[in-house]
Amino acid sequence: MKRSTLLILSITGVYSAILHTAAWSVNNFLMTGPKAYLTFSSSVAAGAHSGMEECKFQFGWERWNCPESALQLSTHNRLRSATRETSFVHAISSAGVMYTLTRNCSLGDFESCGCDDSRNGRVGGRGWVWGGCSDNVEFGEKVSKLFVDALETGHDTRALINLHNNEVGRLAVKDTMKRACKCHGVSGSCSIQTCWLQLAEFREIGNYLKLKYDQAHKLEMDKRRLRAGNSADSRGATAETFHHIHASELVFLEDSPDYCTRNASLGHHGTEGRECLQTGKNLSQWEKRSCRRLCTECGLRVEERRTEVVASCNCRFHWCCTVRCEQCRALVAKHFCARRDPAAPNHIRQRSRGHTR
Repeated sequence: MKRSTLLILSITGVYSAILHTAAWSVNNFLMTGPKAYLTFSSSVAAGAHSGMEECKFQFGWERWNCPESALQLSTHNRLRSATRETSFVHAISSAGVMYTLTRNCSLGDFESCGCDDSRNGRVGGRGWVWGGCSDNVEFGEKVSKLFVDALETGHDTRALINLHNNEVGRLAVKDTMKRACKCHGVSGSCSIQTCWLQLAEFREIGNYLKLKYDQAHKLEMDKRRLRAGNSADSRGATAETFHHIHASELVFLEDSPDYCTRNASLGHHGTEGRECLQTGKNLSQWEKRSCRRLCTECGLRVEERRTEVVASCNCRFHWCCTVRCEQCRALVAKHFCARRDPAAPNHIRQRSRGHTR
């Protein structure tokens, strides 16, 4: 696409109109391409939002919990961090945009897009053939590249890392697709099946990328050559490093801070005031250790607060056809990270620390 055809528009207004209750700052999610692509703006905005909401879910009980500034800071040239967390932000937001574009294409929201029937009629395996309406991920991938990758205007190592992680997100959408089939045959014998590919639930993509985050590779680069910026020496060092990295692996350049303490300039809020979990049904081991991870290991204490919760209860079905419920109030214990009282005796601090295990 020629640069003269690039149309760069801030998507903030569109995003605010669709998701006016969301706090995410997306003024760096830009529109690129000819005017025809303006029709995809709503899907791009919704995809970016779903990606960041999934980020919040995946990191809900970790020190870094995907704050509102995560998307903005990961793409803003002024603060070009390249941590493990930034790699996940790039991947999940890129995946969200591609996923939403693909889904909306299959739903018939775009005149220029329809199902992927390129393999229909071919034998896919023993007892089944390609057919039906496969989700058009090629369309979603193509258009999402035009939007998301256009954000990265740099030409240095950090830019290449960001573009690589964007691609990891798009590959995650493709790698998690499911095969759905319909049986054919006399009296439901299912002697032959017609199958197509469909998107997985976005939560599954989030889980997939969270594993990639846990296994992300730090690029060890020659700092002297890296400081050369956009020189041939710097580009050579980057090319050598990426040669050994698989296309589906997340990469980062800088070690992460501990995220315990607040750093307003970098958008880190610290863990003071964060809720953690101590009791509850079906908690994972990771969730059960959240108070220790967020509070005690960050030099804070666990504070219990009683909160009144109003919920529907004693619901009854009335013929015909309504359900009537009462409003019940209950006190619920919640736990939060709070500063230690400097005047508290040492044995109280020790007991507080043991309580988080």
